[in-house]
Amino acid sequence: MKPATDGITVRSAIKSICYTLVFDTIIALFLTAMDFGEGFLVTFIISQSIGLSCCTCVLAAFYFFPGDKPILAAVRVAVALIIGSLCGSLIGTFLSGLGPAVIFEKHGLFQLLILGVMFGSIITYFLSSREQIAASKVQIQEEKIKRLTSEKKAAEAYLKLLQAQIEPHFLFNTLSNVLNLLDNDVEKGKSMLVDFTRYLRTSLSDNRGQTTSLGHEMEMIRAYLNIFKVRMGDRLNFDIDLPARLADTPFPPMLIQPLVENAIKHGLEPKVIGGEILIRGKKDDSLLQLIISDTGMGFKPDRKDGLGLANIRERLQTIYGNDGRLVIEENQSGGVKATIEVPYGKG
Repeated sequence: MKPATDGITVRSAIKSICYTLVFDTIIALFLTAMDFGEGFLVTFIISQSIGLSCCTCVLAAFYFFPGDKPILAAVRVAVALIIGSLCGSLIGTFLSGLGPAVIFEKHGLFQLLILGVMFGSIITYFLSSREQIAASKVQIQEEKIKRLTSEKKAAEAYLKLLQAQIEPHFLFNTLSNVLNLLDNDVEKGKSMLVDFTRYLRTSLSDNRGQTTSLGHEMEMIRAYLNIFKVRMGDRLNFDIDLPARLADTPFPPMLIQPLVENAIKHGLEPKVIGGEILIRGKKDDSLLQLIISDTGMGFKPDRKDGLGLANIRERLQTIYGNDGRLVIEENQSGGVKATIEVPYGKG
């Protein structure tokens, strides 16, 4: 049996009938105590007949004539109660062994109709309450969908804003270095310009979307490090270890680059002999880990997270919730190790 309209389902109809049975029994006891009727058994049978008949008619009215207009609701309930009262009275007198004439003669049609209204009122109350609850649930669901849609749009705009907050000095310094090298060392200048162009092309295309691939992101990081390699010479060494099976894994753009930038800016550049940056990607069950470690200056006790790290944490929280995190710790071989952990395949 398919669910009825106006919030009426098989389950709610059964509940209404059960309430009616209880209510009818109470009415029968009350009428017997008031010496109304032909004893408890007859009154009980007639009460149940009228009540269940009213309940059935009201349920049918709500099912076959749905609508939320007050006038329509009032008309269908009134008609259902009148029909239910008359039919229930006839059924009750038949089941009790009394002829309809006896009941109508003793109690009168008006009293029976009043009795039917009493029986039907409780049913109407429950059905109306269920309608209101069902309507409220639909409204709440619609509001929830609107809120989630609004939050999603706000989150997407916020992510784009965070992605755009990249250290601008890198761009200006690189262009300045390219110009100087073209005057003094043309080959190195050309090499840096090629890597710079590759970096810009990759980063700008990534920033147009919400996700990229790990392989694509590592291409940008390699170009980025090659630029610094020209500037720092032997003071900078790096290695990128990303298994081929992880290259196509979806991943948000510009999460790794700020960590590499921090490793150079705060770890290797201040160090006279420079150092090494190792970037490694690995999958452990359903967890994807990206580890950026350096052999630079290490932790500074008074140093707090800068804009880059704060942005990374906020973006991880926005995209992955509590399933994504950034862990910064001391590297065993000196320097700092930063680890991004996110669910595998969710980017």
